[in-house]
Amino acid sequence: MITEILTEDQVIKDESFPIEAKVYDGGTQQVPSAATITVKNPTGKAQVKDQSVAIASGGTMSYTLPAAKTNALWENAIIEITYTISSVDHKMVRFFDVVLNKLSPCVVDDDLKEYYPELADEIWSAESNYDDQIQEAFRILKRELKNKGNRPHMLIDGSQLRIPLIHKTFEIIFRGFFKEAGDKWHELYKEHEQKFKDEFADLVIKYDSDEDGNIDKDEKAVLASQINLER
Repeated sequence: MITEILTEDQVIKDESFPIEAKVYDGGTQQVPSAATITVKNPTGKAQVKDQSVAIASGGTMSYTLPAAKTNALWENAIIEITYTISSVDHKMVRFFDVVLNKLSPCVVDDDLKEYYPELADEIWSAESNYDDQIQEAFRILKRELKNKGNRPHMLIDGSQLRIPLIHKTFEIIFRGFFKEAGDKWHELYKEHEQKFKDEFADLVIKYDSDEDGNIDKDEKAVLASQINLER
């Protein structure tokens, strides 16, 4: 089963955007033989079209969108990457936003070990830290916000997401550890899966609803599940 990952889906207005994509099959990163990229604004107009993409020896595909192409605030602009693996063409399509404030994760490896010191001894042999799991949890959390009609970049302060992010990261880690239902790691996986759901349901955030880059006094803290902006 092929899994396609866009490592970043936000860029700050008037800054260049280093686009990076990875493709996995059965958990192993694949190395495309060729790739091109097209970037479109939210209305579908191409900003760059069929540009060559650099491919690292490990398979990571990269292209830098010039700052001149990010001079307007966008929601759900489009990245299309066409890549070739084993003579078969594939097309990856992802959305990204051009924002005033880029939301970043506020959790690092040491934070996780404060909860479970034994994590340092349990890490997979090919890994040196849990950063990939933190980043994946953060992508999922941002997607959950978007699915409820919220726009993650308008939160400004990523620390508001710290606790649900920790639980989602543990959920991902322990899901990868468990061997069978009922073992220690399976129980921890289910525990943090539920804790994430509970924390997300009760998440209260301060929201920059007018997109001026500041939380104004009339922009009150609200439940994430209650925000529903329409454009």
